[in-house]
Amino acid sequence: MRSNNIEELKIFLENLALKAGKIILKHKDNFQVINQKDIQDIATTADFASEKYLVDTILTKYPNHGIVSEEQGETNPDAEFKWIIDPLDGTKEFVRDIPQWNVSIALQQNRKTICSAIFRPFENVLYSSALSLGSFKNGKQIEVSKITKLTEAFVYCYIPSFKRNQDKYDWSFNKLKEIGKYVYRLRSLADENSALCWLAQGGCEAYINLSNPPKDHDILPGLMVAKEAGAYNAINQIPLVVANNKTIYNEIIKLL
Repeated sequence: MRSNNIEELKIFLENLALKAGKIILKHKDNFQVINQKDIQDIATTADFASEKYLVDTILTKYPNHGIVSEEQGETNPDAEFKWIIDPLDGTKEFVRDIPQWNVSIALQQNRKTICSAIFRPFENVLYSSALSLGSFKNGKQIEVSKITKLTEAFVYCYIPSFKRNQDKYDWSFNKLKEIGKYVYRLRSLADENSALCWLAQGGCEAYINLSNPPKDHDILPGLMVAKEAGAYNAINQIPLVVANNKTIYNEIIKLL
């Protein structure tokens, strides 16, 4: 795909994320929980309003494209182009009025991510990326930090889920404890897409997920932003480790 076509798609993604975020803000003080998947895994009228806008707008412009959305599932699974969307990433935080949620979108061509956008409406911050064109924060190009010493590194991690079996749960926490001995700071964050955007702008040096493999909508938009900003990770690697460079990456891998 030519660069001008990818740039056009990137702009379309950016506008999608911005408008969806504004729709969610309209629901901020007047939403209902309309679907409860389990005791804490919920969806709201804000999720579905954002999703409806995204799906309708995408299919109006690209009727032959496929869509994978957290709430409605997958449509047109054999399509060359596939949109992976989380209309409200961080619903549990949203309903508790914690400002840690976003709209996340990625576009794949033949299973390869070519564009992405993550909008954090409460900060009015938009991250975006496009294949071979770099990554951007509110239109300004960003890149990963140049830190190469693990002892100077800020590392964000996903706290393991209690739903895991006890052995894996204990293993994950023991590994995080070990990593914490060597890094400058170890911080927890369950929002992979936002953490990877912070990595992309030089705000931290690595992100680690030793829990269950993240779902596509939870990781692909942010991973694209991080990698286009210069981050490194191994393809299809579990546990997930993304770092600002291969040196930090290898130091963390040695501790796992």
